[in-house]
Amino acid sequence: MKNFGLVQTIGSGVLLIYTVILWGLPVAPAYAAFDQISSQFLTTSTFANYIIYGLSAGLAFMIYILSLLFFSGMTQRIIHVRVPEDKIVDKLESWTTVRWAVCAHLHRCTHPVLVHTIPSPICNAYYRLAGAKIGKGVQINTINLNDPSTVTIGDKVVIGGRSVINGHLVEKGQIVLARVKLEAGCLIGAGSTIQPGVRIGKGAVIATNGLVGKWKDIPDGEVWAGLPVKRIKESSKRKGIED
Repeated sequence: MKNFGLVQTIGSGVLLIYTVILWGLPVAPAYAAFDQISSQFLTTSTFANYIIYGLSAGLAFMIYILSLLFFSGMTQRIIHVRVPEDKIVDKLESWTTVRWAVCAHLHRCTHPVLVHTIPSPICNAYYRLAGAKIGKGVQINTINLNDPSTVTIGDKVVIGGRSVINGHLVEKGQIVLARVKLEAGCLIGAGSTIQPGVRIGKGAVIATNGLVGKWKDIPDGEVWAGLPVKRIKESSKRKGIED
């Protein structure tokens, strides 16, 4: 891409403006809810009014969270890079990088509120909206499911707290976006890191703080641990891997 530096500079300014909109727009429905509820139920009792104000503020905050997650997830869904079953490789100075960087920023903008929704159907719904493919009964306990559009998660998968799942890397002057596949029934231990192009087999277990390097294929039902991970057990005996 010609004039990538100029595009990057202008894009950063535009993204800053959109960030103000992204964080500010959800205030409107939140404030409307607070204003309507608090004004409808005010009484002559000062103490009761304090309670009404508090409950109204709590509800308004929840509306803010839901609105922010919706706007961020929807924007990511529209502009994210479509990654096929394998991977996409492009020059670092390309529109692919620009679109990836914008989506990454939009996801980070949700971190202050997303942390209050994990694990829950709200969190899963946000990641689905942002492009992730998520099965049934999935427990996601991390806000660091980066590059959601590259991630496929099977049924009954558990992702531990503080885990990091990346679908991108930069090497040799190129940006690489690759799919990450977590098959049904697998477990990702707390604090683990999963790199691009990884497949975790059905019912497999990655122990706490494990590092699964790029392009690694973990066989079904095995237990792996370490930095980087190595097989420590042939059978995890995780339920449901036959499903």
